[in-house]
Amino acid sequence: MGADLDLDPQHFRRPRQKRHETFAKVSPPIQSPVTILAYNSSPDMYRQLADNLEKDSGTAYYQQISEILMQRIREGAYLPGSKLPAESDLGRQFGVNRHTAREALKQLKSEGVLFSVKGSGTFVAEQKIRYRVSKTVRFSTSVQEAGFTPGIELLGTSLSEADEGLAQQLGVNPGAEVLELEMLRSVNGIPFMVATSRLPAARVPGLERRMHGAASLYALLKEAFGIEATRSESVFEAVLPGERERHLLQIPAEVPLLLVRSVGRDQDGRVIEYCETYMRGDLGSMVVNFA
Repeated sequence: MGADLDLDPQHFRRPRQKRHETFAKVSPPIQSPVTILAYNSSPDMYRQLADNLEKDSGTAYYQQISEILMQRIREGAYLPGSKLPAESDLGRQFGVNRHTAREALKQLKSEGVLFSVKGSGTFVAEQKIRYRVSKTVRFSTSVQEAGFTPGIELLGTSLSEADEGLAQQLGVNPGAEVLELEMLRSVNGIPFMVATSRLPAARVPGLERRMHGAASLYALLKEAFGIEATRSESVFEAVLPGERERHLLQIPAEVPLLLVRSVGRDQDGRVIEYCETYMRGDLGSMVVNFA
């Protein structure tokens, strides 16, 4: 195995000048295939829900609403994958303003009970996806083992010259050509993580053309180049999404992400990949296998 690498994020905050334009364009946002349940919006139901709020309980209205919604989810009124009423409709149902309804939904999102899809609404979360991380387990395998359907979309590829920080990470000389791949990974059609992989371009000629339609980068490296890549080290950090992550993952600004910076090596211990992955914290949890 090669020497340990310094994964200090400071090395990657300076933008690098692109030498070639991207080969692929960013695709439109994925529409999540969720079940939308109808809900009763009769005046009688409005009065009943509003009457459930206790004005003198000392508990804020938004907390009471979140508890009522949680109870309805437990009772099966809203099943996993079902859509909740919009903030304005929820406010009318409980006789509160939209801001109060938004705070109630926000609290349940922070607890992982609900999640949002930008432009589509708020939904009841499935059981959190337990995404396994080990030296050899691939995204598709981990998701399938959890009982879900994985998806992958190549968003773009580009070639650039390695600055000193990236050159150190990849074990190449500064100025060496680096291939960058950006991929969006989904679970049951819902955006789950966005990953940017950087590889020494000289070792993987033409990889960007082979990636279209490929289900696994590491499987393709082995098939096309005889490179048996495994993950050698990872650094984990909790972050909030930037504008690009919000767009690609279709999430609001308050949804936490888990940023994973990883290094992959070939069978001879040489670095073949440096990858930065942003995973949705409201949909998944990460399980690290030390075996």
